[in-house]
Amino acid sequence: MIKPYTAVGLIPTVRGIRTRADIKRNLEHLSHLVKAAAWLSSLDLPVKLIAFPEGALQGFNDEVLDLDHVTFARECAIDIPGEETDALGKIARAYDSFIIAQAKARHPEIKDRFFNVGFILDPQGEVILQHYKVSPLFPVEHS
Repeated sequence: MIKPYTAVGLIPTVRGIRTRADIKRNLEHLSHLVKAAAWLSSLDLPVKLIAFPEGALQGFNDEVLDLDHVTFARECAIDIPGEETDALGKIARAYDSFIIAQAKARHPEIKDRFFNVGFILDPQGEVILQHYKVSPLFPVEHS
């Protein structure tokens, strides 16, 4: 049987990105939020699940600014696994928790395209699930 635990859903302040390097600022903010949430929310039961909302890593500049898909794929989309999931994995390990997140990510077999991907990391920091969104919101969603 699974022992009772606490799940936290975070609502971060997100900065829209123009380059992949800009994601680091959002990751740093998420790390601080997790530290506070884990401390505040684990008074009775341990936090074992941390959920980040859609857009937490990259924001929605591709949609709001109607950016070119190929350019965004090359300059802003992440790889899963990759540098950003490694940073989230560090958080998962530090708090012995699963993390649910989303990102606009490249697919290794499809060049110059990005996809809206939900993913889960286990408490060891490994990506254990990826789900590609199959029904984008037209006309604004580019993934």
